[in-house]
Amino acid sequence: MQAKIFSRKSRMTALALGVMALAVPLTDAMSQAQAQAQAPAAEAGRGAGRGGGGGRGAGGPAKTWWVEKLPAGGMAYKGPMRPLWKLSDLKAMHAGQHNWSTPIIKDLYQDVTYQSAAPGTKFNPRIHPNTPMSIVVTGGLINFQIEGQQPFTAKRGSIVLVPAHTVYSYEVAGNEDALFVVTHNLDYQTLYPSSEPAPRATGGGQVIQVSWNNTPQAYPAGQLPHWNLFDAIAACQPMGVKVRVDHIQFQPLLGWFNPADNKCEAGGRGNAPAAAPAPIDTKGTTFGHLHKGPAEWWIVQAGQIQGNFENQGTFLANEGDVLYAQPDMWHQMYAVGPSGPSVRLAAYGALGPNLGNTANAGRGGGD
Repeated sequence: MQAKIFSRKSRMTALALGVMALAVPLTDAMSQAQAQAQAPAAEAGRGAGRGGGGGRGAGGPAKTWWVEKLPAGGMAYKGPMRPLWKLSDLKAMHAGQHNWSTPIIKDLYQDVTYQSAAPGTKFNPRIHPNTPMSIVVTGGLINFQIEGQQPFTAKRGSIVLVPAHTVYSYEVAGNEDALFVVTHNLDYQTLYPSSEPAPRATGGGQVIQVSWNNTPQAYPAGQLPHWNLFDAIAACQPMGVKVRVDHIQFQPLLGWFNPADNKCEAGGRGNAPAAAPAPIDTKGTTFGHLHKGPAEWWIVQAGQIQGNFENQGTFLANEGDVLYAQPDMWHQMYAVGPSGPSVRLAAYGALGPNLGNTANAGRGGGD
C-alpha cells in the first residue's frame, strides 16, 4: 500500500469545554424565588432538544442552571468558518472551473470542504484507518463503491457514510457537475491501495509503501451507507438522526412555512410548521439557544432557512448554502421557504445539549 499519513491532534481541550457546561453549580447569587420566576420563561423559550438531553426534556417543569458563557458571539469568525457560505458565491469564486475544492470548516472536531467535480471525474480507492467520513450531495450524480456494500448512486439530497477501516471510491456520473460537502474528522489519515497509482505527496513528506490488514467497520444500528432526503419525503418517512459516528453527526430537520404543503399525516415528515419569523436585533439580545464546546452548522437541503446569530445578524440561506454558529453563540433557526419543504441538515462534531435562553420568553429557537 501507498500511504499518506497525517498526525492526529488531542481533543482534550475540546472535551474539557463540553464538560464545563455541566459542571457549574447554582450559587447564592440567585435566590430560590428568582429561579422559580425564571422557570416559566425557560419553558417557553427552550429549543427542541437532541443528543445531549438539553432543550425540551421528557416532561415536567424546566430546570434552570448557571453556566459560564464565553464571548463567542462577539468574536470574529476564524477562517475558513463564516456565518454563511453561499453556494452562489462558491461558484463565482471558481467561475469557469468544473473541478474545485474549498475548505469551509476546520474547527476543534471537523475538516469540511465544499467540492465540485465534472462528469467522469474518478476518486480512486482510499481508506481512512482511524476515522469515518461522510458526503452530502447537493447536486449531480455520484456512483459509489464501498467495501462490503452494494454499489449505489447518490444524488441531490443524499447522505453517504463510510465507516473507518473501509475502502471506498466514487465517480461522477450524469451530464452535470456534481456538488457535494465532504466531512472528515480533524487531522484524518488516508491510505491508498498499492494496486493503484501512487498518489502525489502533498504534505512535504515522501510517499512510501506500508502493510496493514483492514477490517471494514460495521454500520451502527439505524445508519446506512446511503440515505436520500427527497425519497424519504415522498414516502412520508420520518427524519431523525442519519449519521452518528466519531465526531460526525447529521440530522435533517424538516419544516413547512405553509402547513398545507405537508401532504403526509401529522408527524409523518418531521418537524411541526415553523412560525413566521422576522429579522431581530442580535446584538446584546438573548434568544434561541447555545451550545457549549461544539459548534453547530447546517447544510440547506431544500427550501430556505433563516438563521439569527448573536452579534452577527440575520441570514437567509438557500438550498446548497451552509450556515455555521460558533460555540457559546445564541442562535435561532427557522424554515422560511414560501412553498414546499424547507430542510436544514443539522451537523455537529460532538454531541451537546441545547442550552435554552431564560431571558426572552417565546424566543426559543429550533436547532
